[in-house]
Amino acid sequence: MKISAVIVGAGISGLMTALEVARFADVAVCVPPQGWTTSSTYRAQGGIAVALGADDYPHHHYNDTVRVGRGLCHEEAVDILTKSAPTILLPMIEAGIFAMRQSGIPALGLEAGHSHPRIVHAPGGLTGQAIAHFLYEQARRNPRIRWVTGRAIQLITNQNGHCLGVWVRPPSGPPFPLWASATVLATGGYAALWHTTTNPATSIGHGHWLAYQAGAELADLEFVQFHPTVLAEDVPRGNALLLTEALRGLGAHLLDPEDRRFMLTHPQQELAPRDEVARAIFQQPAAYLSLKHVNPAEVNQQFGELSALVAARGYELSSDRLPVHTGAHYCMGGIRTDVFGQTTVQGLYAVGEAAHTGVHGANRLASNSLLEGLVFGQRVGYHITHHPRPAPKSEAINLHPPTTAVLRDDEALDLMGRLLDEHLGVIRTKQSITQALAILDTLINQNDHWLFRFAMLIARAAYERTESRGAHFRADAPKTDPEQQGHFIQHVEHGLHFTALTHV
Repeated sequence: MKISAVIVGAGISGLMTALEVARFADVAVCVPPQGWTTSSTYRAQGGIAVALGADDYPHHHYNDTVRVGRGLCHEEAVDILTKSAPTILLPMIEAGIFAMRQSGIPALGLEAGHSHPRIVHAPGGLTGQAIAHFLYEQARRNPRIRWVTGRAIQLITNQNGHCLGVWVRPPSGPPFPLWASATVLATGGYAALWHTTTNPATSIGHGHWLAYQAGAELADLEFVQFHPTVLAEDVPRGNALLLTEALRGLGAHLLDPEDRRFMLTHPQQELAPRDEVARAIFQQPAAYLSLKHVNPAEVNQQFGELSALVAARGYELSSDRLPVHTGAHYCMGGIRTDVFGQTTVQGLYAVGEAAHTGVHGANRLASNSLLEGLVFGQRVGYHITHHPRPAPKSEAINLHPPTTAVLRDDEALDLMGRLLDEHLGVIRTKQSITQALAILDTLINQNDHWLFRFAMLIARAAYERTESRGAHFRADAPKTDPEQQGHFIQHVEHGLHFTALTHV
């Protein structure tokens, strides 16, 4: 089978890209050994933002996205996202994926940072699963889509720095190359580098590292969003239970140990933007989420599946005071791309959370992530098929797969996860970041593992951004600096540099 593209990852952005490419050409999807359900998409709860209300329009959605992005959103990307939303969601609305009103239109919820109710959600609350199954069933039946199980371990490049495909290590047997005119990294984010995370344990930025080693630029790695409401438990990395923002949209309160609502002084109260709610919770001695005052029937009707997950942890969603803390959740930083997913390496694309289109700025608006995967996945697929490149030739400079590291990834993460929680968490300081850099340097000297080096890139970007903006908050520099309205870019050969944003 001659393939036009190989897509690494099978979350919402990877599946959407594959389906779009398969309209015109053959495509391979590289699925991790753990299976396609291990993506962040499959865990996503809340819903998808779309301006469908009688008094809501895409420009309102645009304005909310830009406002929450704290001056770093790329206007063209936001315009594409918000205007494309109604059309791209129509097939899913017609397929009955989302909860509907008796009038025949989707039920619209309200979430943090939004000026209008515009969140569509699946019945039961597990929207990511519903969309993933919808896309996967289409992809599974498509004869133009080839499924490959394995872990991408290195991009194949030539003397000109062009990407020709990817090396894949299968569950058993030796690594093999997948050649393609276009290679798409849909590998998700890197929030599982932190020990306390809402992400699956596999979201550790390996796609970012592959791109970086191949010469692609990375941007804004310091911007990691911490979800305010994660059920507070001592569980292994990757097993935390997120309590969706939609619960607060329904009316849930955030309480301190004395049962006082500590968000009352904010104009938007519990529905303030995520970065502000996360910092408020982080600074409490303990915090709780409560739905006791909300009709239990309404809670169970809208969040029945989430209620079952909460019950499995020993709590009752509608009546218990649920202990919550913050957790690393979403990465605004990523592989730098244009609005068609093209990276700075010819033949290499990135999409979804792996990509940095600039659509989220310094802080993502709630329920824009699944939408991004759909909109830009379709655009990447369109660009690949409508701007074909010549078939790759065997002129690669790395036809031998890389050797396996002495230290396993999980061992490296055990050494590093709590370090990031403590020193690169919700609130940072020059001192904490400096300590992180020193410890990471020691770890690299002891064992030169790629995870330590990638974490070093994140820490360096956080150190250089000597301001507070969006998800990056420094207690020693709590104000936003107009001189730092731009992006910190990192390249394997050229190091770190700052690029001012001039078109916002």
